[in-house]
Amino acid sequence: MISNIVVTDDGTENSDKAIEKASEIANQMDVPLILLHVIDDIGIPASLILGNDRAAIEVARLTIGQAIEKGWHQRANTIIEKLKKEKNITSVRSHCIWGVASEEILKFIEENKIDIVVMGTGKRLKGISKIGALGSVTRKVSELSNCPVLIVH
Repeated sequence: MISNIVVTDDGTENSDKAIEKASEIANQMDVPLILLHVIDDIGIPASLILGNDRAAIEVARLTIGQAIEKGWHQRANTIIEKLKKEKNITSVRSHCIWGVASEEILKFIEENKIDIVVMGTGKRLKGISKIGALGSVTRKVSELSNCPVLIVH
């Protein structure tokens, strides 16, 4: 039985499609929906560390991350209001975490006993280009998750 659904959101059109599908499922099953966003840790290239002010670089990195988080919360609030108003979703909330996206999503799934994950995926690739997609967040989560993952194209 499904008692909660998480949908990942990276701000893309494919995430919008995943949110739409997840909201349909949540509405039909009358279960809570969680919008999940992961802010990737912004690495500091070694070339910037040498000869530059590491403390200033760290402050800049955090400032950028905080701006990204603020923007995502604004996006999430807009989505939540739309889902409540247009889709009659009564229980929807958002959660934003920092880290490596696939690892944080998998950790969130386990810690919150998520029953199903809905994720958007990138463009459908053909030929040799498919090899590059093997490391994608969606692929890793779908392979390593302990719960079903619905991938929306």
